[in-house]
Amino acid sequence: MDTPRRLLLVGTYTPDSDPRGEGRGIHRVWFDPRTGAMTDGGVAARTPGPSFLAYRPEPPTVYVVNERAEGTLTAFRVHGDATLTELGSVPTGGGSPCHVRYLGPRQAAVTNYANGVVTLVSTGEDGAPTGVTLELAHQGTGPVADRQEGPHAHSTAVALDSFEPGNRYLLAADLGTDELRAYHYSPVPEQLAEDAPEPREGSFPGVPLPPGTGPRHAVVNGDHVYVAGELDSRVHVVRWDGVSGTGEHLGSVTATADEVSGKNFPAEIALHRLKVEGREIAEGDALPLTSTYEGRLYVSNRGADVVSTFAVRDGGARLEHLADTPVGAWPRHFTVVRGHRDEPDHLVAAAQNGDELMSLRIDPDTGIPADTGHRLGVPVPVCVLPVPIKRIRRAEGA
Repeated sequence: MDTPRRLLLVGTYTPDSDPRGEGRGIHRVWFDPRTGAMTDGGVAARTPGPSFLAYRPEPPTVYVVNERAEGTLTAFRVHGDATLTELGSVPTGGGSPCHVRYLGPRQAAVTNYANGVVTLVSTGEDGAPTGVTLELAHQGTGPVADRQEGPHAHSTAVALDSFEPGNRYLLAADLGTDELRAYHYSPVPEQLAEDAPEPREGSFPGVPLPPGTGPRHAVVNGDHVYVAGELDSRVHVVRWDGVSGTGEHLGSVTATADEVSGKNFPAEIALHRLKVEGREIAEGDALPLTSTYEGRLYVSNRGADVVSTFAVRDGGARLEHLADTPVGAWPRHFTVVRGHRDEPDHLVAAAQNGDELMSLRIDPDTGIPADTGHRLGVPVPVCVLPVPIKRIRRAEGA
């Protein structure tokens, strides 16, 4: 089947998840990268509350957190016909796991919102979780009494190590303690020096953020980190020191054009990485400069119900608000779908309370997304994951 369709896997809340929803698990969506049109491909896998998904390319595997009181991480093999086969499931070491990140051939990182535990889950050569885990607990509070009574790890991001280029820092956004927790790790654990400490709390001081920030999601741009503050409705800029494993808070801007703290709750944050001929851009690399613009940062805003666009200025140290684009009721997660060759880039947003996906075309000159008019009904969509299905098919046919 030689078509331009792309595969999107969409996570939803289900009747047996916490919170509950009317989703049926992982939904399959076909996306037309020329027009932004979407087609329902049915349910790919029934699994409880798959609220966040991450992709591993070799072998093609999707990791899914099952958001419940007793959290689990489930792995699925992705086949060339876009079907999923479950590989196994393991406990995440806490409740309400809300984010997973693939860290390399041997492990994935899961954040447990309820107790704030960040868990490193070992994975085998076949992609399945092995059951071996390392749980990184935390302590602390914040000034917002009903949301910051204790640690609430919400997501992780990866920063490069400037001193040991083969290693990485895992930054965990903790909504409850107003900080980015920092851990040192290697994508291939045996490459860490023998005397290197095992990742643990206190290994690195992390980055404190202003009280009441409520950091939810973060994205790394070389030596800068941008953090979505769920509780203060601001986007924070941190200068990251990849040698010492520390950062400095530089300032923040409102997450939308208007100051709406207490009424708007930022969720996902992502960089729009420009197409640079002859160069692959890895996560953590600096956003490349171009003659048109330096890059764009997108933030979904629940309450204002928009995706906000920011220009990245001054080598990454400053953000300039450009536009707010409506995207449906309570936009949770979104993804940028890269266009190939002459195809445009698109942004696909999950409107959790609107029970639909919405596609927007990203203007190549301004970087601002605009509504294509295309919608697809999906019950309580909360995560959108592009999967390179053509690559998987080619590998299967080799």
